[in-house]
Amino acid sequence: MFHSRRGQTQRANIFGHNIAIIGGGPTALYFLKHVVDAPLENTVLTFFSSAEQLGPGMPYSPSWVAKEHLANIACEEIPDLEQSPHEWLASQPDGWLADHNIRRAQIGPSFIPTRWVLGEYLNAQFTALAARAASHGIAVQYLNTVKVKDIEAIGDRRFGVIFEGVGGFDAQRLDFDKVVIATGHEWPSDPQPNTKFLTSPWPISRLTSTLAKSVGIIGSSLSAVDVCLTIARMNGEFIRDFDGRLEYVPDVLSRDLKIVLHSRRGLLPSLRFHFEYPRIQVHQYISEDEIRDHIAGNGGFLSLDFIFERSLKQAVAQKSVSLYAQIAHMDLEQFIGFMYERRQHHDQFGFLRQEYTTSFASLRNREPIFWKEILDDVAYTLNFYAKYLNKVDFDRTRNWLMPLVSHVVAFLPQQSCEQLLALNDAGHLTQATISGDWSTTEDGGHQISLSYIDPDTEAKISLNYDLIVDCRGQRPAAFEKFPFPSLARQGTVSPAKIGASRLTQGRSGQENALVGGVDVDDRFHTIGEGGEVNKSLFVLAAPHIHGLYPYHSGLPFCNEATKIVARALFDTKEAIQ
Repeated sequence: MFHSRRGQTQRANIFGHNIAIIGGGPTALYFLKHVVDAPLENTVLTFFSSAEQLGPGMPYSPSWVAKEHLANIACEEIPDLEQSPHEWLASQPDGWLADHNIRRAQIGPSFIPTRWVLGEYLNAQFTALAARAASHGIAVQYLNTVKVKDIEAIGDRRFGVIFEGVGGFDAQRLDFDKVVIATGHEWPSDPQPNTKFLTSPWPISRLTSTLAKSVGIIGSSLSAVDVCLTIARMNGEFIRDFDGRLEYVPDVLSRDLKIVLHSRRGLLPSLRFHFEYPRIQVHQYISEDEIRDHIAGNGGFLSLDFIFERSLKQAVAQKSVSLYAQIAHMDLEQFIGFMYERRQHHDQFGFLRQEYTTSFASLRNREPIFWKEILDDVAYTLNFYAKYLNKVDFDRTRNWLMPLVSHVVAFLPQQSCEQLLALNDAGHLTQATISGDWSTTEDGGHQISLSYIDPDTEAKISLNYDLIVDCRGQRPAAFEKFPFPSLARQGTVSPAKIGASRLTQGRSGQENALVGGVDVDDRFHTIGEGGEVNKSLFVLAAPHIHGLYPYHSGLPFCNEATKIVARALFDTKEAIQ
């Protein structure tokens, strides 16, 4: 049964399992898939979502993104739902495809949809899964356009979910046996109205009304690219000349348009390439048993050097003999430094042009760039075991490895790269290296100043812009920011910890190293302040588990994490596949 909005929600009480899912984005969607696939009969699932649609979430909802924003994932890389993305796209009428600027000949496994189109697909898959659920005796009902204000623990097996309407109906409460918190991304609100400093670009509608002609962007993430291209389209257009080369032509009133990308390492994101294995796997190069055996034999800790030597190096040795010859005797820090040196050029846009050619050849010839794919796979593996690192290795991961991964595996689509290069060729886009201690000052006038110390010359730099946008991406939420205060007050959730002694007293001062967010075990059960595991409460919200899971790979992580939770809910085998 599928009930829209608040219809018949109290019928949940007659079923064997009564589960609340807080959130309506991709994590909630993949959870629904794995419950239906089980199938877990005599179950009612109630989804609470602030959005009108279920499935897209952020960054795929039309309320968050622009129609032109490309996803950074191809159809063949998206984990299975009811229908593959390219098959679903091929089933759409010509008029719909034309409205979304898709040529039917483009559609295939390697096609990269826009985020908007991907959101439409995810919404359609939610509807299809809900229909299949009914045939398995699983009731799916949802309350959309509502906001969950709090969750209260009732003993250790029941929870009260307190919610109110976004449009304004009074607070109500429903009780559940189990709760899955899948609230997704959270973006900070700006400290004051009409500010010239945006703490995030989302929703993108915050930018579409700006008249700014000089824009400073903090970060060089794919979100930063989206901001660049959004500002560019607001002030001109991309056209092809008679030789087919893409050019950017500003409007008459926007000839002085200036966009500057500021990042700490002065790097631009890496481009997409052909993957040997389009579907990322947790244990691509090392088995779960081998990792668990290592942890057991290493005092309960996972060694980062073990992962580097056993997983990354051995995979490179098998896939790229020439690269292995160069890195065979390097430690992790030397390897990271080596990779940065290969990317750090005085002219980052010149390097981007070179990489564009390499990327094009990789995709055309279906030839993988093995080391990049291996790095992505190893980071994904490490993500599921990072909580077992000691404090030193966790800091090495956070401060050294993950920044490299974020640049190398950003997977910028070629179309976006071509537009960035056209914008740079036209003199409207540049890049600058910034120190970590930058600051902004608004003087009440028409501009905002960005101040920092030049990392190379140590000179103090001050630049003026009409607008500055922080595009450094989702950052870990502090434990104090957990959105359901009763769970924290009751001690049902506790601050996230790493290392061998996460649940018991440990050794060498390594115990209780706090990393931000809430504590969960390998099955995403919450861990209370006394170390007790609550098998009825799960947290999958990226900002609140980012401390323990530092590499959120988007849809693949949503799929893998919810598979684990769906199995854990009914005490079936929870092995990470």
